[in-house]
Order: sequence, then structure tokens, then C-alpha cells
Amino acid sequence: MKWFFSTVAIAIVLLFSFKANATEHGYDFRWQSIPVICGTPDEVNRYIENEEFEIVSMSVGRENAQPNGAPAYIVTYYISKDGTESISAVTSPSGTETCMLYRSFDLMSSKTAT
Repeated sequence: MKWFFSTVAIAIVLLFSFKANATEHGYDFRWQSIPVICGTPDEVNRYIENEEFEIVSMSVGRENAQPNGAPAYIVTYYISKDGTESISAVTSPSGTETCMLYRSFDLMSSKTAT
């Protein structure tokens, strides 16, 4: 589990170190400063367990956002046990840091949100 959280954190650093522009991707994108909170994988995991979240999915972020790119980070998505909150976390490949991108509330499934 340590490697996972660290991978997500490094992924965030890598994600923001790449310079994207419209000519690269064909979209009018720009990097923004977003509020994230980071810690050691153990500390983030302690928070997630104390707040009663469970892992719902994990995926691999790859270099240059390409399916055949080298693994760059790991993304983990958590949902609270009561199903009303979510947390998305990114862990660096080194496994030394994990960053929580957000904790959201009033979660609705796309199947129930009409």
C-alpha cells in the first residue's frame, strides 16, 4: 500500500511538471493551481481509515497521458462507507508521497442522478 500512495504523489508532481498547450493536445487547456494535501502514504492511509473510506478503484497514470506510456503515478478513488463522500488520491512511483486531490460530499451515482 505504501508504494501506491507514493506513486500517486509523484504522479501529481509529474503531472504538473509537463507543460501542456493547445497545439500538443488540440484543446485550449492550461495548468492551474489546485488545492491538494500531501503526506506519507502511511499518514494518508491512516486518515482514510479513520474517516471510514474504502477503495473503490485504482488506475495507472502514464507518461504523456498515453495508454502505452511508462507508468507515472497511481490514482486511487475512495468512497465513504455510507456512500455520500469521495476522495481521489495520487501516489508517486517512488511510494514516498501521496496527495489527496479532493474530498467531496453529496455524492450521487450517475445511475441515480437524474
